[in-house]
Amino acid sequence: MESSVVVNSSSVSGSADNRFFGVFALFITFIVFGGFGLSWFFNPSNIERVTFWTGLHGVFSSAWYLLLLGQIKLAGKGRYLTHKTFGKLSVFLVLGILLTGSIMAYEFYHRLVGFGVFNPEDAQARLRAGGFLGGVFLQWLIFLVLYALGILSIKNPAHHKRFMIAAAIQMMPEGLNRVTHLLSIPGYSMFVFMCVVYLSLMLFDWKVHNRLYASTVLSFSLFVVLALAMHTIFRWQTWGDWSVKMISSF
Repeated sequence: MESSVVVNSSSVSGSADNRFFGVFALFITFIVFGGFGLSWFFNPSNIERVTFWTGLHGVFSSAWYLLLLGQIKLAGKGRYLTHKTFGKLSVFLVLGILLTGSIMAYEFYHRLVGFGVFNPEDAQARLRAGGFLGGVFLQWLIFLVLYALGILSIKNPAHHKRFMIAAAIQMMPEGLNRVTHLLSIPGYSMFVFMCVVYLSLMLFDWKVHNRLYASTVLSFSLFVVLALAMHTIFRWQTWGDWSVKMISSF
């Protein structure tokens, strides 16, 4: 009787996990896609500024989010072999995201230099450039770390899916920053929103599993590191001067 209760309890929590993570991933994807959609709807001229590398980065990123949704559904149905096969595709997509994203950021930086926004001769402009460069590349570095941790923990489904979800959360600023600009709300509101998303995940785990997973706590800690760096180190003049010097050398 006791073993039957344990099995049933595990089955119920597993079913709750499948529903929650499916909806959770769909919500994150909707926010990212919606941010771009709203930006283009209200400012159609933004579409004209899309370069080849920006478009290719969008294709890789979109495919990664759609693959994440598919992977969660496959795992929920117990189709682990197919899940593993498609998982290999994610490596290619992540490499594509990082490569095209770096080129896109490089192009965007030089475009703003041409507009005078990131004028290397202006100390304040270098400060703004440092904030942009530091935020973008630390965001992608943490995304890569979370994805790698997800791959390394593939034999532990609980940690594997939480690291992968955290990687998806980490890329939310690509859509969220467009919403904040469109609504003219403070930039820090983006970090507040992401914090609420993480807290929702932790609240679910506490309510359903009576615990906080180390994978989620670590992921949230890395997010806090990004938020703190954006409001401390990346606002230092020394950082701005160094980062502009480094990117100008390429």
